Amino acid sequence: MPEQPENETAPGPVTVAQVHAEFEKLLKDRTHMGVRNLVGDVVLEPRNPFERERRSPKKWVVVAVVLLFLALLIVYSLHTR
Repeated sequence: MPEQPENETAPGPVTVAQVHAEFEKLLKDRTHMGVRNLVGDVVLEPRNPFERERRSPKKWVVVAVVLLFLALLIVYSLHTR
């Protein structure tokens, strides 16, 4: 077994609260994960890491929303007759 260098000390016992605090800190650092970011990446244009501006929706999303609106408008107009 290799010996430890003199400037490093052996790790001591760790409490449950310390482990929980470190785990919470690691989870908070994972801002790139999550359902919200997944949906945003699917629906919105790709991020530009060098600019802090709002992302616009992708073209297929705009087309799908417009078609859905037109379909609902047609159904509503036929229903009110």
